[in-house]
Amino acid sequence: MQGLGDKDQGATDQLHEQLKSSRVGQRWERMLRLHAHEVEAVLAVHVDVRDNVSRALALLSFGQLDEETTAAVELVINDLQRFAGVPMQRDLTRMRDELALARGQSLQDLLVD
Repeated sequence: MQGLGDKDQGATDQLHEQLKSSRVGQRWERMLRLHAHEVEAVLAVHVDVRDNVSRALALLSFGQLDEETTAAVELVINDLQRFAGVPMQRDLTRMRDELALARGQSLQDLLVD
């Protein structure tokens, strides 16, 4: 994703690897590709959102959906929903619901088909 540093890109690549191994992850990947232009536009303009994405990526790379990680991801979802069009808002709401159900599990548990 453009606008992220090398460290963030490494965490992004690691997350992509984890996501592509399941249907849930593949659906999230499709959503990201679908809305990539919108997300990248937000990241280009809003440094605070870019910082929040960086933190969430770093925490997600540990693979545990603990309280700190889910709070960081929810903050990113909130950030993106403020600037999103209706289709992206709908997908972010679905992702928020899935994240809430997975709280306290590992990322791998969430991604199990």
